[in-house]
Amino acid sequence: MSARTAKHAGRFAHLAVAAARLAVDDSKLRLQDERPGRVLTCVGNAMNGSGDVYETARLGFEKSGMAGIPQLSGVEFAAHAALGHVSKELGLRGQGMTIASACSTGLDVTQWAADQIRENRADIVVAGSTEAPISEFCFATLCAFGSISTFNDPPLLASRPFDRRREGLVLGEGAAIFVLEELDHALDRRANIYAEIAGFGSGSEGTSSNRLGVRCDALSHAIREAVTTAGITVGQIDYFNAHGNAMKDYDRVDTEAFRSVLGSKAYGVPISSIKSMIGHAMGAAGALQVAATCLTISHSVIPPTINYEFKDPECDLDYVPNEARTSRVRTALINAHAIGGTYSALVLKSPTPSD
Repeated sequence: MSARTAKHAGRFAHLAVAAARLAVDDSKLRLQDERPGRVLTCVGNAMNGSGDVYETARLGFEKSGMAGIPQLSGVEFAAHAALGHVSKELGLRGQGMTIASACSTGLDVTQWAADQIRENRADIVVAGSTEAPISEFCFATLCAFGSISTFNDPPLLASRPFDRRREGLVLGEGAAIFVLEELDHALDRRANIYAEIAGFGSGSEGTSSNRLGVRCDALSHAIREAVTTAGITVGQIDYFNAHGNAMKDYDRVDTEAFRSVLGSKAYGVPISSIKSMIGHAMGAAGALQVAATCLTISHSVIPPTINYEFKDPECDLDYVPNEARTSRVRTALINAHAIGGTYSALVLKSPTPSD
């Protein structure tokens, strides 16, 4: 981005543009060789420019009234701002979409992109999610909700999913963007293929944004739907990349749902939460899980759940404690749990040769 553009754009847009450029470079995609209208873009987020663009405008308004608000705040604060910058910087001309479904955003964006390709609406979709919530405003709102960890013994150990001493999430930020395309299209151009999208499922607790209704039914439904649409059995799942945000009730629901769907077999499937290492990036968290799972499949290394010290009787599965594990993973399931009671589950599998 030019210095002039970057000055006005929010950090969540900066992160999205950087990730999109890296994704296109890594894929070796030559955008000039593709039909412009068949290259779509979908960039999701949950908290948009509330961290920096909103705060800058608010402080300016308090100091100088309307004259103190930067002129482009209304554009750069909006949820679609990151999408607009990615489309501009990469010269993408096809449909642009923004999805904001809280912590499920990254999985929902990935599924939306896959649907466009399956339904022959696109040849390529540049898709992912971004978030930059590390600010006083965002931090304070999550503290008020009771989400942020109060563990301070020491702070580096505060993000401890599934551990008995977990006290809440640690805020993170970042972006993950992918190049999605039909398998034959990728093979024809000899692209580096990390994984295939095999299935997707969703569910809802049907509650308001409070956490009184948190239970495993909706997540169990989402997992079963994802497995069914993937055309596999639950016994074929080699690894769960779990939401695992270190909130007591959320981690318990993850565990209960895995046991509900797999029964006794749940004890033999490795589960890990990358939020133990990078924090919870809210709307970008699911996309970061997808990226990590792609690398798990392609490199046969399962990331650990660090800071795991004390077993919780309610969370009694194999969380790959503290050290990465070498293991062949053909099929993996990712789950996300959004504040408001919605769930998404995505099945990825190792790429298979085309017939």
